[in-house]
Amino acid sequence: MSSQDLKIYTTCLSIVILIFIIDINLPLGVAGGVPYITVILITLWATKQSPIIYFAVLCSIMVALGYYFSPAGGEEWKVFFNRALAIFAVWVTAILVFKWKAHSKEIVDIKNNAAKEKEEIYLATIHSSQHIINNLLNQLQYIKCIIEAQPEFNKEDVELFDEILEEGSLLMSKLSSVKKISKDAIKVAVHPDN
Repeated sequence: MSSQDLKIYTTCLSIVILIFIIDINLPLGVAGGVPYITVILITLWATKQSPIIYFAVLCSIMVALGYYFSPAGGEEWKVFFNRALAIFAVWVTAILVFKWKAHSKEIVDIKNNAAKEKEEIYLATIHSSQHIINNLLNQLQYIKCIIEAQPEFNKEDVELFDEILEEGSLLMSKLSSVKKISKDAIKVAVHPDN
């Protein structure tokens, strides 16, 4: 259990106790069980969905206990109806929070899958590009051998050709070794001086 969840559960339990104390000190005609909705809403910040159900059950029990321990007051059918509405409100809120958390998890999963897919596409593109560029560099090496065999080629041009081949190979290697796929990381890999 994370420290965040522990804080959330402690807060929820504290609020349940506080609401219960207030509820049993109010006459039965007052809808003292409705504030339990607050507890259910706080479970939105929990990392798991199960506490929503646990706290909905606990709050429902506390609403029922509040009926027995509250001072007398109000008409019996109204008191019972208020308590039933409070339990209904707790469970409607719990269902909505549960669905909201499930929907939020789906959105996070979609984002994670999209990021993973983006990375896979990038890596496939880099590997394909690397294959093409390596073929091109190998062909240029062949041309370099032919150039070196020709005495009429300027030695400085041959050295420049070597530098171009080496730079192309080095940049492709840097681009292939990018760890975090982002626009800036790719830009830095290809243009390290910028």
